[in-house]
Amino acid sequence: MEWITQHGKDILAIIGAVVTVASLIVKLTPTQKDDDVLASVIKGLAALSLFNPDGSIVK
Repeated sequence: MEWITQHGKDILAIIGAVVTVASLIVKLTPTQKDDDVLASVIKGLAALSLFNPDGSIVK
């Protein structure tokens, strides 16, 4: 647990980079199935976030 608190910013940066790369790959593929999977992942991450997708703070 201590490792997670010490490396929290690094973990969030890696998650952000993975989602960004996945978004680019999804946009290059012609199918909608991968778009739906990525949307679910982003929705899940938004549920764990302190911020809403529009940038407002979760209350």
